[in-house]
Amino acid sequence: MLTSLSARLLRRPFKTFIPILLLVIFVITISHFNNRSQYPVNLKPLSSWLGKAESLYYSKDEPSYYSWETRPFFPPLKKRSGSQPPDLCAGFPTKLLDSIQIILKTGVGESAKNKAHVATVTSCISNLIVFSDLEEKVGNHHFIDILADLPLSYAVNNSDFETYTAQKQAQSQGDAVGYSKEGWRLDRFKFLPMVEKAYKMRPHASWYVFIETDVYYFWDTLFRLLDQLDPATMHYMGSPAPGSYGRFFAYGGAGTVLSQGLMKRLVGNPTEPPLSVQYEEWVKNDCCGDAVLGYAILNKTGVKLEALYPTFAGDELNALKVNGERWCIPLLALHRVSPEQMTELWRWERTRLYNEKPFLHSTLLTYTYSHLRDGPTREFWDNYSDVSQPPDSRAHFSISECSSACAADPDCLQYSYSGETCRFGQFLMSGKPVNDKNAEFTSGWNVERMEELGFKTDGDTSDVCKEARWLKPTIR
Repeated sequence: MLTSLSARLLRRPFKTFIPILLLVIFVITISHFNNRSQYPVNLKPLSSWLGKAESLYYSKDEPSYYSWETRPFFPPLKKRSGSQPPDLCAGFPTKLLDSIQIILKTGVGESAKNKAHVATVTSCISNLIVFSDLEEKVGNHHFIDILADLPLSYAVNNSDFETYTAQKQAQSQGDAVGYSKEGWRLDRFKFLPMVEKAYKMRPHASWYVFIETDVYYFWDTLFRLLDQLDPATMHYMGSPAPGSYGRFFAYGGAGTVLSQGLMKRLVGNPTEPPLSVQYEEWVKNDCCGDAVLGYAILNKTGVKLEALYPTFAGDELNALKVNGERWCIPLLALHRVSPEQMTELWRWERTRLYNEKPFLHSTLLTYTYSHLRDGPTREFWDNYSDVSQPPDSRAHFSISECSSACAADPDCLQYSYSGETCRFGQFLMSGKPVNDKNAEFTSGWNVERMEELGFKTDGDTSDVCKEARWLKPTIR
C-alpha cells in the first residue's frame, strides 16, 4: 500500500512539472545566450579587469604573439534604412569613459586638424580633454592653455617662449594666429604639465590615453586591448622611438597610454614638486617632449616602455606596411592623417560591412586598395617599393617584365617601374600620386599573392584570420 502510494506520488509531480521544467530550461538558455552576446565566455566588463593571471599579455613565454578572445566594444554600424545621415557614434560605449580618459594635444595654427578631429575620431568622446598652447573655444570644446601652468623660469633666457608671448598678444588683439616652426618648438613643453593636469582633473581614471590632432585611433582596438590589462599595474605603452643614451620612449605620433598605477607613482604624490619643475632642464635641452616624458617616467618610476609596434603603428595611412606576418595583428594608431583623410576614413570605418571581429592590419586593405577593382596597376603612382633589382635583370625592360619578375619572386608583394628601373616591395603599401605627369612611373601589386593571403576587393579582407594575433610587449 505504501509502496503503491509512493509510486503514484512520484509519478504525479513528474508528469505535472515536465512542462514547467521545460519552460525553466528555455528561459535559462535564452538568458545564457543574451549574456553571451553582452560578455562572451571568460570576459568581464572593462571596469572589472579580467585578472593579471589570466591575461597572456603578461606571459614571459614565447612566442611574441598570443590569442585572446575579445568582445566588440565599438563595431561598425548595422545597416539602417532611411534617408537621414547615420549617427556615426551610435553604439559608442560611453560608459567606458568613466575609466578611460582621452586627452587630445594640439597647438596654435592647427585649426583644420582640430575641427576635423573633434568632428570625427574624438566626436564620440563626451569628456574629451584638449590641451593646447592657447586658450580658445572650438565647437563645444574648451581648449586649455597648458603652458600657462609652467613656472615663470621657463621663459627666462628661452627664445621659444617669445613665440608664446607673441601668440597671446595677437589673440588679445583679435588677430589670427597661424602655424609656424617657432610655434611648433613650444610643443615639447606641453607633455609634462599635461600629464599632471590630466591626473589632477581625472584622478580616478583607470587609463590615460594621449593622442595628437593628426593621429587616428581605432577605438575598438584600444578597448579590446585595455580590457585584457590591469590598470593598477604600472603600464607605459606605445610605439618605440630611440632616444638618447640607448633609451626608448613612446612616439607621440602613435599616442601614449598610461595606467592608473603608473600615474599614481609618477604624479600622484601632492608633496613632490611638479614634473615640469623636476625635469625643467631636461625639457629645455631636448628637442622632443615625448622623449622627455619617457625619460621622466623611467627616472621617477623605473618603468620602461612597453613597445607594441605595429599595433601602435604611428605610420602614415599611405605608408602603413602590411604583409603576411602583420595580416592578423590588430591596428590601433595611424599618424600624419590629413583632415580630408580623417573624415573619409572615419566614415568608412563606421559604415563598412558589419562584423564583430577585431580591426586588423588586413582589415584596412579593403579601404586603401579599393582601386584594385580597376586593375593591378596605377600610372603616375609611387607605392614605395624599394628593393632594386639586379642591373642585368629583365625586370628593367618594361612594366610587364617587372610584373612577371615580381610574380616569380616569393617575397614580392608589389612593384614599381620608373625610368627603366624596376623595384620590388616586400610589404603592401598604398603609396601616393606622382605629380610629374611627364615622368614614367607605374606601380603594381601582386594581386594573386594578395588573394592567397586573403585579400578581397569587396568584403572582409581579414576573413582568413580565425583570431587576432595580439602582441606581447617588448620592454625597451
